[in-house]
Amino acid sequence: MNIYEREFVVEDFLCKKGELSLNYIINYFMETSNCQSISLGEDSDNLINKGYTWMIYKWFIKILKYPKAYQRIKVKTWASGFKGINAFREFEMYVEGERIVSASSNFILIDLKKRKPIKIPKEISKIYSINDVKNFDKIERVNEPKDIETINIFDYKILKSDIDINNHMNNSVYAKLLYEALPESFYNIKFTDVNINYVKELKYGDHVCIYVYLEDDKLYFFFKNKEKSELYARACCHYIS
Repeated sequence: MNIYEREFVVEDFLCKKGELSLNYIINYFMETSNCQSISLGEDSDNLINKGYTWMIYKWFIKILKYPKAYQRIKVKTWASGFKGINAFREFEMYVEGERIVSASSNFILIDLKKRKPIKIPKEISKIYSINDVKNFDKIERVNEPKDIETINIFDYKILKSDIDINNHMNNSVYAKLLYEALPESFYNIKFTDVNINYVKELKYGDHVCIYVYLEDDKLYFFFKNKEKSELYARACCHYIS
């Protein structure tokens, strides 16, 4: 089946009110993916030496339950396909044999000199054995709602601690900022379906404004500059109170 898995114990300091935060769910997924690459002899440094790096383009995450502090979790991941500039990867999280989180992701391979996506070379794709089972068939584009007022606008300056090996804000930080951007009355909500589309990199020192919209049981988040002339990311999340 070409599935790679790792086990972890959920640390209490990564939790909000005793449950693992969304951004750390993503971090556990990415850690497991990175460990698979290392096990195949293709770690980040090796890839960078070839002039490439992976970047996340889209996430869709469905959360049935949030793992709790001190629980032992099992994370599974596998490469589910390559097409043109796109690499598809699946993730699952289990507690005591029960699948509690499922995710599909879309990576792109970046040419570091041009800082642009390229068609994935066979020398890279052949490293990963494909299991063509996908958790979700398609990750939809998130479109900005029309004729709806924002419920909040959150201003944020990118910190040094937000920056990752690709010298831009790490993809999990966007997930953290979804909660930070919410009005106080939404403090206790839980996201159940999370769709994030990454559009343009944010670098250290950049300012971003997160425009938040509410439509029925969905929250929309659009990461833009103050002039609204640049779009960095867009997200749509279903939630429960």
